[in-house]
Amino acid sequence: MHMTRHITTRMNHRGIRKDLIDLTLDLGDMDGDKIVLSSKIIDEEVSSLQRRLKMLSDARKKGGIVVVADGDQLITAYHKNSFSAKFAKNN
Repeated sequence: MHMTRHITTRMNHRGIRKDLIDLTLDLGDMDGDKIVLSSKIIDEEVSSLQRRLKMLSDARKKGGIVVVADGDQLITAYHKNSFSAKFAKNN
């Protein structure tokens, strides 16, 4: 979107960075001719990101996760670091 001189001036006066404008455009709700990034939307997004960080942390503790698929069927899943050449050789 094109930014007018007016919005650039107002952003500078109010300490609003371009990345916050982009965030508002991405996540905000339309309200007539305004796009509003409310505290409720921010709190929901933070909560979602915290859940995602927890899942990523859990996956990292396992050394990563591998999912084997064939077409649209999921076949198996295992820890990325679980392969043991010694165990595979003995079986």
